Amino acid sequence: MSAQRVVMHVGTPKSGTTFLQELLWESRPALAEAGVRYPGEHPAAHFHAVLDAQQRSFHGHLDPGVPGAWGRLVAEARAHEGTTVVSHELFGDLTEEEVARVLADLDFAEVHVVVTVRDLARQLPAVWQEDLKNRHSLPFGDFLEVVRPGSGRPDEQRPAADTTEGHAEAFWLRQDVPAVLRRWGAGLPAGRLHVVTVPAQGGDPALLWERFAAVVGVDPAVATLPSGRCNPSLGRAESELLRRLNERLGYSVEWPLYAARVTHGPAVGALAGRPGSARLTLPARDRGWVRAAADAAVAELTALGCRVSGDLADLRVPAEGLDGDRPVDQPVEPAELLEAALDAMAALLPVPAPVAPATAEEPSAEEAPAEEPVAETPAEQAAVPEPVVPAAHATEAAGRGRGARWWRRVVGSPALPPRPAPDAETAGV
Repeated sequence: MSAQRVVMHVGTPKSGTTFLQELLWESRPALAEAGVRYPGEHPAAHFHAVLDAQQRSFHGHLDPGVPGAWGRLVAEARAHEGTTVVSHELFGDLTEEEVARVLADLDFAEVHVVVTVRDLARQLPAVWQEDLKNRHSLPFGDFLEVVRPGSGRPDEQRPAADTTEGHAEAFWLRQDVPAVLRRWGAGLPAGRLHVVTVPAQGGDPALLWERFAAVVGVDPAVATLPSGRCNPSLGRAESELLRRLNERLGYSVEWPLYAARVTHGPAVGALAGRPGSARLTLPARDRGWVRAAADAAVAELTALGCRVSGDLADLRVPAEGLDGDRPVDQPVEPAELLEAALDAMAALLPVPAPVAPATAEEPSAEEAPAEEPVAETPAEQAAVPEPVVPAAHATEAAGRGRGARWWRRVVGSPALPPRPAPDAETAGV
């Protein structure tokens, strides 16, 4: 058996991938001491690598860091005498031919393939919300209808310069976990295929890392958990606000600008996790087919004989939602949209610096009064460059905050609410 192992984390989107990727990146020194390498010069390296492996762009734009990115990760893995972890959820998109080329490049190591999986009742709203952050505007009810197997409704296309896939095609390409494992497992023993289940709603978010670490073969205690919520979800009102914005824009804004100003911008950051926001949940009318699809997936995974870290029962969908969930068929009230829009607008404004309390003492002759800030002239404002944003915007961990950092440089720190601690449902999704 080879002393070199490569753990390929290939999916699924919205299953804690951002949480794990941020943890792996931030814990690289400690992991290295334990014999585990998480390669790459920056967090975007793994996203660039999957695009390079597929020879594709992202939303029609190719980041200059993409060409050769897969080869660079392979070179680092080859040079490491131990376990190397490669992680990006879009590796699950690879065709059997592309998978064969990737595995051939890794023929020096014992390759293990791992897929993190979350129950469909939480995946469907989360994937739809992620679509909104990528300029799409299909209403949630229509999305559920097109992805439902056997619905008879034609798929709705997702306009993009580099693909013609529809919403249903894209969803099941990435969320049909048995199919993903069959594509990746064609040339591997079943014992090297792993499923890591996301803890059921209400569970400890740290448990996901413990289960993943068991596959990697490292003590989970060596890593540091991310301090905030990773890639937090939007509520119902916030989602509808973003959907209507996308509908108004109609794909007229190119991806690099949209990603900087919207996806990773301060306004959407302020909308995520707004206090008191109603969660987006699966409608009761859809629970029947979602439960059937989940049960079928569990049966297929059992038949594949792959190793499970966690419990396949975590993937089953309960007959009813949690108490207090608001029925999704109730329309979002205009007042809710207005409040969300005001919070988004407020996030774009600079936060005034705290004012020191006034004192009765006059400044001494030696103390020169502080100069008042001078407003920039129009010419100076025009000299501020537009953000140069890599087209792909990397993984969520790499891209998040790039637009926000640009805004802070121009207008000051946005008035963002404090990020809540990660919880079992939204940690990493």
